[in-house]
This record gives sequence, structure tokens and C-alpha cells, in this order.
Amino acid sequence: MSEQFDAWLGIDWSGAKGRYSGIALAECSGDGSGPHLIAPDGARWTRGAVAAYLGQRIARGERLLAGFDFAFCFPWIAGEGYLAGRARHATDAFALWELIERASGDAPDFHAGPVVTHAAFAPSYWVSGKRSADWRNDKRRTETECGAATSTYPETVFKLIGAKQVGKAALAGIRTLRAIRMAAPEHVAIWPFEAADKPAVLAEIYPTLFRRQALGTTAKIKDRATLDTALAALGSGPAQDAPARFSDHDGDALISAAGLRWLDRTGRLFALPEDAEAQARREGWIVGVS
Repeated sequence: MSEQFDAWLGIDWSGAKGRYSGIALAECSGDGSGPHLIAPDGARWTRGAVAAYLGQRIARGERLLAGFDFAFCFPWIAGEGYLAGRARHATDAFALWELIERASGDAPDFHAGPVVTHAAFAPSYWVSGKRSADWRNDKRRTETECGAATSTYPETVFKLIGAKQVGKAALAGIRTLRAIRMAAPEHVAIWPFEAADKPAVLAEIYPTLFRRQALGTTAKIKDRATLDTALAALGSGPAQDAPARFSDHDGDALISAAGLRWLDRTGRLFALPEDAEAQARREGWIVGVS
């Protein structure tokens, strides 16, 4: 049984602009009890509020594993690097993060909309109309392998049209991660770019992976009965204080908190395929994909 963390947090994310309601936080403790939702101080969670909340807990010395549902980086292509060779000076994820931060300008609440039109980034994005002949559907290796493991189709961060868009959530998420890390660099590690050897570790999750593992389906969880069945399959007690029905954002946060604890206790949390380690250090990796 793991003794590294006091709590495992699942965070369902949003990259939306303005007033949005797609972020949900849930937590599991070390006693095996079920997860519970963490309520925001206000009417909804914002990205800034998530960063402040985690910062407060990190400052208290809590040992946390927080899983975020967005891509932590971009594809790294051999011979080109990031962004099809347009960012050759960015040789690791944190250097790319700095480029994203600068391109975001003064966008509030860690929104990153200006990045999409920035000269270094714009050619990689499909934002409207028909797919152009020179647009590349570049994906990270972890997305390809996660898709194979779940029989799903994780989208590239560069597709910003149609359903299942993930690109803006990733950009806003990266800005948020950067702020959390910079506020307490001696206490925060971003896996797999850094060793998971600090009190607080932030890692990438894909809630569908946990739903598939627990229930054999990728369907969203929106009711208490289905959730408790899934939690039992992950060695967890039933959810605490969850209503009979809830949003899919809440469902993803709850199953992810339990899934992280389950992965930890099975020894698979920070496992990387041996031949994927170098790529993962550049691109990031979804926990549980092996």
C-alpha cells in the first residue's frame, strides 16, 4: 500500500472562455473510503480557483497526487521537435510551456486563446472550414497507445473544430500547471517531466481509461448506482455524499480520484513502457497507459 500520498484528486477540466461550468474536483483519502466531490467557494470552479486551492494545500505540506484531464504537452516529432520545427529552441516541455505563456499575453484566468493565432502556433491548428491539405494530425505517443487500450480515439491537441476538442483545454491547463509549479517548485513535481519524488505530484489522466477498466465501457457515469459499481471494481468504498444523479464532469472527477488511488496501490501509477520513456519525457504521458 502506498505511503507517498495523503490524498488522490481527480480534476475534470475546461479550457472555455468567460463563464463556464465544466471543472469538477473529487478526492480520495488513504483509508479506502469512497471519493467525495470538493465544492468550490463560489458558484463554480475556475482555473484560477483550482490553482489557488491546490496551492493552499501544498503550502500546508499535504502530500497530494492531482490528476488533470488534459494534455500536458504537444507532440515531439523526431528531427523537428515541437510545432513542426517552428520552436527548435524549445527542447523540453517546460521551455514549450514558457512559449505558450508568452503567447497567451494577458488572457485572464489562464485562458490561452491568443496562442491559437500566434505565428509560432497558428500553422499547427485546424480552427475552421474544411481540413487543409497541409494540416497534420500529429498526436503524442501516449494518445495513440491510450486509444488502442480503450478502443477510443483521443483527439490531437491541434484540432479545434467539431466535437471532442481538447486543444484549448490543454493550453489553459498548461498555463495553470506552470503557475502551480512556479509558486512552490521545491514541493511540486510534474510527472513525467520530473521524477515523482516531491510532496505534490501533478499528472495527466484520461477518465475514460478508468471507466473502461472498472465497467468495460467508455460510457459516461452520471448516476450513483453506476458510480458505486465502478468504484467497487477499483477497490473503493461507495461515493460519499453524491446525489442520485450528477453531471458527467462530476462523474469523471469521482472515478478518476478512485482510479488514481487504485493505480497507485497496484504499483502501476508511474509506470512507463521502456521504449517510450524518452518520448514521454518530451510529450507527457497519461497515467495508467502501458
